[in-house]
Amino acid sequence: MYIIIVNPEAGNGKALRLMQTIQKDPLFLEKNCRSFQTEYQGNAESLVQSIVTIHHDVVDAVIVIGGDGTLSEVFNGLHHFPTIPVGIIPAGSGNDFARGAGISSGGLEQFRKILNTPERFTFYPGVCYKYFGDQRSRRYFINSIGVGLDGKVAHFSNQQSFRKRLKKWHLHPFNYVIALLRVVYSFKPVSVDISIDGRKLKLKKASLFTIANHPYFGNGMKIAPKANLSKQTFSIISVKPLPKWKVIGLFVSVFFGKHTKLKGIHEFQGKSITLESSELLLMQADGQNLDCHKCTIEKSAKPRVILIG
Repeated sequence: MYIIIVNPEAGNGKALRLMQTIQKDPLFLEKNCRSFQTEYQGNAESLVQSIVTIHHDVVDAVIVIGGDGTLSEVFNGLHHFPTIPVGIIPAGSGNDFARGAGISSGGLEQFRKILNTPERFTFYPGVCYKYFGDQRSRRYFINSIGVGLDGKVAHFSNQQSFRKRLKKWHLHPFNYVIALLRVVYSFKPVSVDISIDGRKLKLKKASLFTIANHPYFGNGMKIAPKANLSKQTFSIISVKPLPKWKVIGLFVSVFFGKHTKLKGIHEFQGKSITLESSELLLMQADGQNLDCHKCTIEKSAKPRVILIG
């Protein structure tokens, strides 16, 4: 049985229209497919967890029709079932994970490939542990975690009023860039202690600190050029405090992956990163809001299999 999770709002309705087309394809019945629509942000995680908990013995794969947010929720919902493959049919506004995984096709063609001739690809997701005294919480991520300007932009762009305005004017593909322009002039670098695989960085303040599984974020910006999903290490980008006008120039160069050659910007490799600060750190994980005073980011011990058609 194939479980299909679709976010009807993804891609301004593109995902829902695609689902309706797929349901008419003979393979949908032949392969015993079952489709479910999400109803709100976070629903994909609880939905897939409930379904697979009951039917895990007969589930061949979970297929996601949507964007990065829906896909990230599904991986979190499946964390107790690491052997169940996840098929990806990109239909969101960004689709950065699909870009990082080299998935070029989509639509009905991708659905047929996943069911008939799937290509399997193994990668290690990231996991973020947030600490609260003696307690800790866990969140998996497939794209990146960002602190500083990246986190501030995500917290602004996730506001409902902002998202509604972008949707009204059909500007949702430019969500990240527009939010960046709105917050950059009021942003102040964050104070944070950082260690990578036990080595402390001398950097005490940062404009941006991003931990990436693959090169892309923000709808195609090549933030971490050396990152690769097949690696068991992260690519880590640190940006020292910069004048505001240089920050704008930085993000222009990010689209071409040339920013790591600029002064004050460094790219590291690592498996375990610890962030600690006396101030509350605003963060993003796969575009969703997070915050913490202390957290550790590591590669998951268990690999995931994705079906890329």
